Amino acid sequence: MHNNLLACSVSLVDHPPGSGGFVVVRGSHKANFPTPAALVAGADELDGVLHQPETRAGDVILFSEGTVHGAKAWTMDYQRRIALFRFSPATVGYGRAYYPGWPTSYLEGLTPEQAAVMQPPYNPRLDRPVLLPAPPSPRGGGGGGG
Repeated sequence: MHNNLLACSVSLVDHPPGSGGFVVVRGSHKANFPTPAALVAGADELDGVLHQPETRAGDVILFSEGTVHGAKAWTMDYQRRIALFRFSPATVGYGRAYYPGWPTSYLEGLTPEQAAVMQPPYNPRLDRPVLLPAPPSPRGGGGGGG
């Protein structure tokens, strides 16, 4: 299987049936028509096309970012917690929704390590600085050669 936009959602808490959270329109990664506006707006009458997988803490969901997916309102009395990882080759990376950055209030009080996790996907086409190796340092002066 080849997939240039692979997502991996790791459940950190249980997601029982009807609890909300991750939902997907099965087979939509192969759809050749636009997503209905009512579905995007969260119309309840379209709940029948949404599938919410039941997961337990530690379960992993692999899905294509090309699949219509989202999240329903969380209904449990504990916080929904997931770890979301996205993988794509640099030539097809995306992430303009993250650019130019999070609102300042989102980053206030974070440690440098926490702020690093909030960085958007790294891709040169996002006009972000490219990290290059440091140039070799010039060797001592006098030139003598050999």
